[in-house]
Amino acid sequence: MNDQTCSYIFLRNSTYYFSRRIPLDMKGHYSSKRIVKSLKTRLRRVALRSSNHINFQLETYWSSIRVEQITQSLTSTPFSSSDPSLVGCGYDLVDVKEHYLRLKGSDKNHKFHSMVDRNIRYLIDAVGNKDLTTYTSSDGARFRDYLLQKGLVRTSIKRAFASLRPMINLMIQEYGLDIKNPLTNTYIPDGPSTPKRQPIPLPTIRNIQSLCDNLDDDIRWLIALVSDTGMRLAEACGLERSDVVLDSSTPYVIIQPNTSRRLKTESSERTVPLVGAALWAATQAFEALGCEDEKYLFPRYTKGGKCNANSASAALNKWMKQYVEDGCVIHSFRHSMRDRLRAVECPTDIVDQLGGWSRSSVGESYGSGYPLDVMHKWLKLIE
Repeated sequence: MNDQTCSYIFLRNSTYYFSRRIPLDMKGHYSSKRIVKSLKTRLRRVALRSSNHINFQLETYWSSIRVEQITQSLTSTPFSSSDPSLVGCGYDLVDVKEHYLRLKGSDKNHKFHSMVDRNIRYLIDAVGNKDLTTYTSSDGARFRDYLLQKGLVRTSIKRAFASLRPMINLMIQEYGLDIKNPLTNTYIPDGPSTPKRQPIPLPTIRNIQSLCDNLDDDIRWLIALVSDTGMRLAEACGLERSDVVLDSSTPYVIIQPNTSRRLKTESSERTVPLVGAALWAATQAFEALGCEDEKYLFPRYTKGGKCNANSASAALNKWMKQYVEDGCVIHSFRHSMRDRLRAVECPTDIVDQLGGWSRSSVGESYGSGYPLDVMHKWLKLIE
């Protein structure tokens, strides 16, 4: 019972709510398809207790109605299966979201849940929250037009569709619904795309590294670390103390998933040698932790055990803006790293291994990859 009741509560703006879909045989007694009620608490245990009580009351009430209906059916005309209130599959877009998160969201971070919630909300705003059997391909077109009116670029619209299609497909497959996904084959017109990030020129990189050395604080350590490793910012922000190995003939960092942040792809998990500004930055950050019981290398951006790379990106880009060319941001160091490795004719498979990019062929995934000293040799060439 507790497991079932857990699915009836959700968190919105730090407050728990009770939410339960009206059973099919009760739909004629309600004007909406779902009961939603604020539990007026931020504590999960209190929310569960209140949810249990509300759920018990609802089940008792519905049972009494069912008993009355059965009694009436024995003495009068039975319910007709063609009652308009019973037409449809009984599932709406909120059910789609809850079902998808229950199956695929248990091991995902808050960003994943926020993305699912945002896209479902956009779809409901555009076409309404109706029974799934009532949607048609024209609703897909209406949703596309809604996103265009919001000012989203083509790539963002395609991502929204790519996120929502599998949610609806999963519902259709799991419940054996004889309907077509309304978002299938919706035409997305050509339009302005997200501007391409530009690599940072090498002289600018050297200047920024020099400025980081002069200022010598945790924000500049983070920039310097990214500049000579090509790491994604979230990968660097979420590094734990144990991920940094400095007492080795070849110092390195281990990029692996942890409780503060996931990695973007499976190939993102890797070991990267430390050279130049990155070695200086990792050493400074590690020594600054001292003997304190601090788990993360950059505690400023891992408060509460969660990596806040968005906050870090805003702060770092704000400082860098005055020193870099237009169109260049902190992620541009990653683009520059690929160009810098090309300039010294580094083999492509070594470049992919250093940056955690997906391998271009099946053969490259065989074996354990290049040893640390080989990767260190190529990074020294661009130091």
